[in-house]
Amino acid sequence: MFWNLFKKEFKYIFRNITFYIFIVVVGFFYFSEFSQSTKIENLKPSTPEELRAQNKPIWYGTKETVDPKKEIREIYMNLYRDYQSGQILKDKIILNVNVNLSEEEKQYIKEAMDKIAPEEYLEKNDEKLIKVSYEEYLNIVRDLDKKLGGATFYADKNREGIVNEPKTYEDAVKDYKDLLEKDKVTNAAGRLFSDYLGITAGVFPVFLSAFILMKDKRNKMQELICSRSISSYTYVLSKYAALCTVLMIPFLVFASYATFTFYKIAKVNNYTIDMLAFFKYTFYWIGPTILFTTALGMLISIVFNNGIIAIPIQFILWHSSLLPLSGDYSLSKFVIRFNTLGEYSNYIKWSSSIALNRIFYVIVSIILALITAYIWSKKRGVVGERIK
Repeated sequence: MFWNLFKKEFKYIFRNITFYIFIVVVGFFYFSEFSQSTKIENLKPSTPEELRAQNKPIWYGTKETVDPKKEIREIYMNLYRDYQSGQILKDKIILNVNVNLSEEEKQYIKEAMDKIAPEEYLEKNDEKLIKVSYEEYLNIVRDLDKKLGGATFYADKNREGIVNEPKTYEDAVKDYKDLLEKDKVTNAAGRLFSDYLGITAGVFPVFLSAFILMKDKRNKMQELICSRSISSYTYVLSKYAALCTVLMIPFLVFASYATFTFYKIAKVNNYTIDMLAFFKYTFYWIGPTILFTTALGMLISIVFNNGIIAIPIQFILWHSSLLPLSGDYSLSKFVIRFNTLGEYSNYIKWSSSIALNRIFYVIVSIILALITAYIWSKKRGVVGERIK
């Protein structure tokens, strides 16, 4: 019965105009964002002299700051900005939000700044003005995080996200070598592919999932729905599985197209590539996002008996996951962002956090789908009753 319902739903989705709009959106992100960011001729870094000759800025991106003095400088300036704005960014379970500071909390920030360096440090980037050791500085910002209620970007797990410095030419050359030798070009491109196209997976599936359990009532299928020969779990999970499968198809099609494109480039330039790279990252990064977005849309629609409500809720959650562009893979982020081509060493540093995030959302998605089926069984009532 599950397989029959799966096939029925699978075929039905291909008659839904919303699905084809979704394909257009995915295609738009592929051609306007991803394909424009992976031009091979732009990968090799120019020397500072070449950039000067072309009147271009000498800029190779940013990297995490490892110099303690530079880190203190970055945090000090961030403290000043928070103090002046009267707001602070907090890492909530679901959303990263700006929270207004009370006068007492602003005073905590001012006291932390005074302990680290005098006010003239704002104008003079003089390391001699720093009054504390690195360990003392860490204790100050950790204590400040506690006083501000925790979950601020001064906490150990969040601080790296706001501490960075410009890359050197040597850094850029190393990144380029890693791109060719360790990432085999396509693994780096696969991550960027999943970054851009994963944006669409984080919100647009809700336009299908939020109404998938509503349409049978509109199509006068109550007799089938209320039949006790079909369990609620079979009914709901078959629809869920069919929708997730169909939603993956556009991503796999574009992953195939990208693989073919890079195969041609590799043949001309004598690069070694990973032919499975785009597919690996599509399943690994985009797959869990689709599972979660679809499950959440179905759950919200059945709880409120209204699919429209799921759309703004999903949009808010999606918007909260779009930033930062890399470096935050906490469990509150269901869209994976790694908005750069390359940076193999940076990816390796975050790989375990990304793996935990993806496993978490697969598990959560299954739980949400089961909860949806349970609620559906309660709403469906006994044999012969209409859906409530």
